Amino acid sequence: MSKMNQRRGFTLIELLVVIAIIAILAAILFPVFGRARENARRSSCLSNMKQMGLAAMQYVQDYDEIYPMSRISNITETPPNGVFWATTTWFWPQTLHAYHKSEQVFRCPSVNFAGTPQNLNYGANGYIMPTSGTACPPDPRVPCSSGIVLPGRLSVIQAPSKAYLLVESGAFVISRPNVVNPGFGFYLPGAREAGVTIGSCPTSSPGQKDCESGRHFTGVNVAFADGHAKWLRGNVLVQEARITTPADNLFGAWNPANS
Repeated sequence: MSKMNQRRGFTLIELLVVIAIIAILAAILFPVFGRARENARRSSCLSNMKQMGLAAMQYVQDYDEIYPMSRISNITETPPNGVFWATTTWFWPQTLHAYHKSEQVFRCPSVNFAGTPQNLNYGANGYIMPTSGTACPPDPRVPCSSGIVLPGRLSVIQAPSKAYLLVESGAFVISRPNVVNPGFGFYLPGAREAGVTIGSCPTSSPGQKDCESGRHFTGVNVAFADGHAKWLRGNVLVQEARITTPADNLFGAWNPANS
């Protein structure tokens, strides 16, 4: 048999080199693929925010420029079943559901949604969409009467394009409650007030695992009071949550009187 017809196999060293090259390529490409998947999830989540923001603006136009309450208790009409909890309480997602007719928009694809259906993935700014029975906040410019916060009005927001309306959060309303109960109010590190949060950390609910670092590359998607939505870094929201002086700069972009 001539040397030309002899077929030589791979040596051990050559096989090891090929394996090493494949391992290096995998180490380079897998994070890229993972980032691409997260980019897709972030885009899907941003689409959710846009739909909710537009639904909120449709509500505002239908109800004399008044934003929906984040929660209304003790009503006689039963809210839609199968999405959220309590038969005598309306929550803001149920109000907006009438406009976009979708339940999936309330669930961020980057959250491992496990547990009961009431685990929302987005929270409403309690300054603009307060809960019924909420005590008046310290800022006298926030519409309030007899100890009850009134629904926010578009006309009182100085810059709707800069005021936060909905933010990714494990709490259904982002407000100023206590920090003792991790199922409702949460402390945001760096802020001086309780309950102002991007997410909830620590948490008592499987649907509230996100923390202040943000869900999407250390950031979160935000819907603004004019209906548009965009991604913001988590530290921007943390900075806006701080109380600064003078007192009329309370909560920055969270407070419609400042925005």
